[in-house]
Order: sequence, then structure tokens, then C-alpha cells
Amino acid sequence: MKTIAIIQARLGSTRLPGKVLLDIAGHTMLWHVVNRVRRAKEINEVVVATSALAQDDAIETFCRQEGIAVYRGSEGDVLDRFYRAALAFHADRVVRITADCPLIDPSVIDDVVVFFRESGADYVSNAIRPTYPDGLDAEVFTFAALETAWREAKKDSEREHVTPYVRLSGKFRVLNYENPKDLSEKKYRWTVDEPRDLEFIRLVYQKLSNQSTFLLDDVLTLLEVDPTMAKLNANTIANEGYYSSLYRQAPAGAAPKLKHTESHNWLQRSLKVIPGGAQTFSKAYYQYVQEVSPAFLRRGKGCRVWDVDGNEYIDYVQGLLPNILGYAHNEVNAAVSAQIAEGHSFSLAHPLEVQLAERLCKIIPCAEKVRFGKNGSDATAGAVRAARAFTGRERLVACGYHGWQDWYVGTTPRNGGVPQAVKDLIDTFPYNDLAALEKLFATHPGKIAAVIMEPTNFVEPAPGFLAGVRKLTEKHGALLIFDEICTGFHFGLGGAQKLYGVTPDLACFGKAMGNGFPISCIVGRADIMKVFEDIFFSFTFAGEVSAMAASLKVLDVLEKTDALQRIEDNGSILKDGFNALAKCAGLFPRFECVGHPRWSLIKFRDAKGADSFFERSLFQQEATKRGVLHLVTHNLSLAHDRVAVEETLEVYASVFKTLAKWLSDPDPSVHLEGKAIQPLFKVR
Repeated sequence: MKTIAIIQARLGSTRLPGKVLLDIAGHTMLWHVVNRVRRAKEINEVVVATSALAQDDAIETFCRQEGIAVYRGSEGDVLDRFYRAALAFHADRVVRITADCPLIDPSVIDDVVVFFRESGADYVSNAIRPTYPDGLDAEVFTFAALETAWREAKKDSEREHVTPYVRLSGKFRVLNYENPKDLSEKKYRWTVDEPRDLEFIRLVYQKLSNQSTFLLDDVLTLLEVDPTMAKLNANTIANEGYYSSLYRQAPAGAAPKLKHTESHNWLQRSLKVIPGGAQTFSKAYYQYVQEVSPAFLRRGKGCRVWDVDGNEYIDYVQGLLPNILGYAHNEVNAAVSAQIAEGHSFSLAHPLEVQLAERLCKIIPCAEKVRFGKNGSDATAGAVRAARAFTGRERLVACGYHGWQDWYVGTTPRNGGVPQAVKDLIDTFPYNDLAALEKLFATHPGKIAAVIMEPTNFVEPAPGFLAGVRKLTEKHGALLIFDEICTGFHFGLGGAQKLYGVTPDLACFGKAMGNGFPISCIVGRADIMKVFEDIFFSFTFAGEVSAMAASLKVLDVLEKTDALQRIEDNGSILKDGFNALAKCAGLFPRFECVGHPRWSLIKFRDAKGADSFFERSLFQQEATKRGVLHLVTHNLSLAHDRVAVEETLEVYASVFKTLAKWLSDPDPSVHLEGKAIQPLFKVR
């Protein structure tokens, strides 16, 4: 079996023209890549595949001078170039390397090839889940898989980038090879697309010049000694060329309307018997563009849902964030079914209550004791009541969204029915504004029972902010309550408090805790939690255990697998792809995806930079008609795999290409096909 490494090279880079022949430590970048690949023991031959364009004559000349095999073919159809090169050199297996990776490690290539050979897969990559630095990518595939893709791939992006059809068509056995030492959190970028990438690579070669050969571990050691080096090219979107291909191939124009006859009929029936037509504001029909969006869903599986008319959508709402593993997760459903068969709402406490509480106390930094509820509002209300009882004070300070209880909604425009006396007991302060919080403590000395806040949402805490809030509450005798209903589990098993290293007195968790089954909890210091023995926090279904069975299974999956990292990896691709496509359309930062990859927010702005429901409505309209359902966030689940994310980005490419034209029209509103989204209130 002959294994050939084909190195993809050209001089026509748009961001850094001629990069593969630029100098690094006295040799061209391409020279370094070829010589590193040649050191791989599993490679029988190395071939440079370049285009037949005249501008790439220099690459052929260089290869001839250096004794490097070269093949020239199509400039745009790189899949054809690879196929014909593999055919010409009689390859049984192909290792795909790109010429802009001058730190490629031969031992990593060998590891991927050996794994490929032993696995029996059609395709193996070490970059499907990127546990290596970007720039150490190696793809290995059979000639048969390459030939099938060459015959069947139709999209420009599949032809230009060689392997998308193999990876995503579902026709091949595809596996990922993972680094024994997972480096995904480091976000290292060791490839060359921009001048600052080249600056980083040249510095690495300069600092390691005393070593004739250096490998992955040598570079890692260097970065441990001088971590500032990695900042030279940090925060660069990977694979922008691929996103550009998606944009170029995307069709523009209004998508056809979907059939919503049954949805409309159910909505009319609902409005006769249910105020607002739904049980939650955010699930109501007026949060979507009416006449073009569904109002009722029938079923869901994984990351997909089907409406009552049978239309299918990739769902980024996920029940308003709780389905961290996706709809109808088999293991969770099995655990719940087994418990239901034995009963689930008992006359006395059940052992599952203890088992789940013990697990949470091990996972969450502030958790010494636990009380359970059903909704996020149960938990935040209970925490506030406990804080008032423990401190003997009545005033509250809030930052973020905390549910539907009087003490919080009194601060919002939807405050009907809330007594003025309740409104008078709560103040709010802006996130990342310590001075504003300090002023509230000064205004109400000795009166504030607690600061309740989301530790983060779509904005990172400024350096020292959370620690500063912690110090202020301690200084003034108030409790610190972290509302982790949204961040809990999505931001890691210990929540945002573990991620940022700031421990509150109490914390509230919910949503993802049960993968859609209703459960929430309050956790905190034992001395504070003791007040729950006296205050009234008691309701019939707090101890219902089918949801606890679900929660225990969710914890099993999150603790024992790489689920959270996979969610983050795919969320990063979605976030980066959204922003790259917006740039292609000339609509960035007017349209921008911000926040954590596992829970990101889409900012919709008008031409002056103000938040805009019109832009949001227009984007949502065209995404929904193309089969992507979202409100304003990407609520990522484990079920949002690479295939779903790629499908979503193809939809977004078409939507951006369409909106780029529409928003330049004299009156863009003519393109809105239904009633625009109606605002509720700004919750964060």
C-alpha cells in the first residue's frame, strides 16, 4: 500500500500573496513543509500539487531545483488536482497537507496514518475536533474515497477544499484522531494566512534555531516559557478561505415560503383559550416573523425539530437552552422511563434526591447543601428569600435576568401587578461596573441583603470585576448570589464560578441540568442553606424524581465524555463562520456573533449601529424559510454536530448574500414578508 503526502500550494493567497515562497530562517515556507513531511516514516513519497496558472510557475521551478515531485492541475477545482496527482503517482492512501503549515510535525503525521491504517476508516483527520494547534492538520483517506468524491462532489466548496464531501456526505467512515494531550483550550494558531502569522512562525524558528529539528513539544515548551508569543496571532478566524467559498457558491434571493397551514390553525385555536397563545413569552408566535414562521412544533430529535406541518429545522433555541444534549436523548429518556415505571412523585423523600445533591456538592465550588425546584424562578426566588432571612435585610441589587418573580420583574417594563413597595426594594447596576455597585452600597448602608447576578452571559467579565463584586458584598455584609440558570453546565460542570474562580455564597442552577426535564436547584454555604429549614420553600413537585433521574444521567454524560468540549468546538466553528460570512457580505459588525461558543448571541444592528428588530426580523425570516430556527442566540447542544453546523453555515451564506443586496435598497422593508418580531424587554 503506497502512502503519498500531497502538499497543496499556490501563490495566489488573497491575504498574504506568495506566502509559500516567503523566507523563514533562510528557506522558503514550502521548503520547510516538504522537509518536515519527508521525515514522516509512514510516508512513501511527497508531491507538491500546484495550479497550472502562470503565476505558479515559480512553485514548479522551486520544486525542480530542490528535487521535489510536483503535479500541476486545476486552480479552482483542487479536488480534481488532488485526484489526478494521486492517480499519477499511484497512491493507495493520500495524506493531505497544506503548504502554509511550516510547523507540521512528522511524528503527528505518523500517528494519524497509523491510526488510519489500524481503524479501517475511509478518512481520518486530527482536525475534526481540533485537539492539536491549528497548523498541525493532517488528513488521511483512501484513494477510493478520493475517487468517489471526485465523481460525486458538486458544490464549489467541496471541489475547492478537497475533503468536505468525504467528511460530511455520510457515505464514508470518518474518524477523528485526538492528541493524547488535548490542546483545544489553548486555541494555538500555527498556520500562516496573515502577516502576523508569519511573524509568529519566524519568531519560533529564530528562538529554536539552535535545534536542527524541533517538534510539537519543543514549540509548546517555548510558549510555556514565553506565553506572549502566542498572542501575536491570537483571535484570528480559522478557515476563512472555506467560509469565503461557502459565500461565493451561495444562491441569493428570497427563499420560498414554507407551508404553515396546520401551524396557523393551531395558533387560532390556542388564542381562544390561552392568553398570548403560549406558556412562555419567548416561545410566543410574535417572537418570530409571522406568516413565514411556525407557531407550533410537533417533535424533536437531537438538534432538529419538525413543526405541525412537517417542516424540518435545525433548532438553535433548544427549548430556551435546557437541551444541552439535544432533544429526546436516548440515555436520558431511558433513565427517566425506568424511574417513571417505579413512580416519580412520592409521599416521602427519595434516595435520588440525596444522590443528586451529593453529586452537585462535589461538582459546584460553592455547594455544601442543595434544595431542588422546578423552574429557574423557583431557585432565584428561594435564594433571595434565604438571603433576606439570613441577613435580616430587605433590599436587593440585581444584574442580569432572574425570572418572573415580583422582586425582579418590578425592574422591567412588564411590571404590571407588582406592588410599588416591592419595586422600591430592588436596584440594578450595569455589568462590569463596580463603581455603580459601590455607589448603591453607599446609598443604602447596612440595608442590602444580597447582590444577585449572572456571573457572565454574552460579555466576558472585565479583569477583577467578579472578584471585586465578591469583595464588596463581603465588606458590606451582603450575600453574593450567582444566577447560573443559563451558565450552569453550559460553561462547565462547576459553572461560571469555577471557570472564573470566584465563589459566591449561593448559586442557582437549572435549564441544562435536566436536558429539558423540569428541575432547578439552589446550592450554597451550609450555614446559609440551614435557613431553608425555617423559611417557606416547599412545594409538591420539588421532590419529583423523574427529572432527578434525567439530571443524574446528564451529569454522567458531561463528566465521563468530552461532550462539553465538542459543544464548544462546534460552537466556535458556528460563531467564526457567522462572522466570516458577515464580513464576506460587507455586513460585519452590523451583524455579529458574540459571547461564549456554547451560548452565543447574534447582534443585529442598523446602519447607524443601533440594535435593530428590523434587521433581526429580516435575517430570521430568511433563515427560517431555509430550515434554521433561532431567536437571537445559538443555544448549542451536543447534538449540533459538524454536519448540522456546516448545513447552518450554508444557510447563513445565502441569507447574508441576500441581505447584502436588500439592505442597500431604498426601502428594505418591502422584503419583509410578515409582521416583524415584537420586542419584549431588554433582559441583559
